[in-house]
Amino acid sequence: MEKLVPENSKELLSSLQEITKELNDEIEGVLEEDANFCPSQTEWSVKEILCYLNDADRITTKRINTILNDDEPFLQAFNPDELATEHDYKGQTWEEAQRNFFEARQANIQLLSSLEPIQWLKGAIHQERGHVTIQDLAETLNTYTRSYLEQIRHALWLAK
Repeated sequence: MEKLVPENSKELLSSLQEITKELNDEIEGVLEEDANFCPSQTEWSVKEILCYLNDADRITTKRINTILNDDEPFLQAFNPDELATEHDYKGQTWEEAQRNFFEARQANIQLLSSLEPIQWLKGAIHQERGHVTIQDLAETLNTYTRSYLEQIRHALWLAK
C-alpha cells in the first residue's frame, strides 16, 4: 500500500462512489425473479450478494466509528455464510435488499467523506488480517464491490 496523502483518500472515495454508481446502473430495472436466480448451489443470487454488501457496509461503518473512538481496537472477523443465514438474505424482498444496500453505502461514503486525511491512517487489530487502517477498510470495501459486481453481471447474464 502506498503512503496515504490527501489525494489518495480522495481517489479511493471517488473510486468507491464510481463502483457504487456502476453497481446501481447494473441492477436498475432488474426484476425480482432475476435477482433471485441462483447460478449454482454454491453461488449467491444477485439479491443475496446485495444483502451481503449491505452487511459488509454496515460492519465497515461500525468498524470505522470504533477505530475513530478507540486506540487500536480489536475487530472480530465475520463469516459471510453465517450472516446470510442470520439475516435471512433469501427472505428479503429485492426492493428491501436494494434500499438497505444503498442506505448503508451512502452512510459509508458520507462517513469517509467527513474524515480528515490523517484519520484514514488510524488503525485497529483485525482478528484475521492483523493491523488494518481505515484506508485498508475502504480499499477492501472497494475491492469487494468490484468483485461482487462481476458476480452480479454473471448471474444476470445466466438468468436471461
